[in-house]
Amino acid sequence: MTNIAKKEQGFTLIELMIVVAIIGILAAIAIPQFSNYRTKAFNAAAISDLHTARLAEEAVFADYQKYGATVATDVGAVVGGAALTANGWIATTTSGQSAPISISKNVTLHAKVLTATLATATVTSQHASGDKSYAAETDQSGTFQKAATVGTISAAVAATAAADATTASYAAM
Repeated sequence: MTNIAKKEQGFTLIELMIVVAIIGILAAIAIPQFSNYRTKAFNAAAISDLHTARLAEEAVFADYQKYGATVATDVGAVVGGAALTANGWIATTTSGQSAPISISKNVTLHAKVLTATLATATVTSQHASGDKSYAAETDQSGTFQKAATVGTISAAVAATAAADATTASYAAM
């Protein structure tokens, strides 16, 4: 009888450890990047809703020569602006003077109007999972931002005849 060498097939322990180490390194790189992409997407939703609300403000102003505040239903605003986390309205203090707005899931939006004259408005938005708050004003061009704690919705910026967003520590984007 002859001894026939039996050829073993499979991976060695070293080869398996190297593969596991490579997968671990790739995961350590990919997971934080994925988290950053998600945060950027949440922030983009807040910016998009901010622009939608600002357009609604301009539509109300074009029709009624006054800005409005956010309200849940079209019954005329309680001037000062309620926080919206679902569909609502930009409405003046007069019933029926409004424009509908849609808000993305988990975005909170505030629109406040200068109570005395209804001549300026400030809109703020933030996504619950985003890391920034955003503001826009009817008397200033551009969008403003500031860092925010994830999961906390910052309060609305008051509407005055001045640079409200910069007064509230928002910086131009």
